[in-house]
Amino acid sequence: MEKERFESRGVTLNQLREERQALNMRMLLAIQLRDAEAQEALCRELEKNDAEIQRFLSRT
Repeated sequence: MEKERFESRGVTLNQLREERQALNMRMLLAIQLRDAEAQEALCRELEKNDAEIQRFLSRT
């Protein structure tokens, strides 16, 4: 099922890494603005991104 998800969306490892970089930049801004709610939401998104990268790497 996960394999279908990656293939149907055409997700590449580079796209996942670019998404991670964008999330990290957003996290830095949230930290600078002291926005705890945004930091928590971004932390969850980063965890999801990490899991997707790990699934992607484990299927190769």
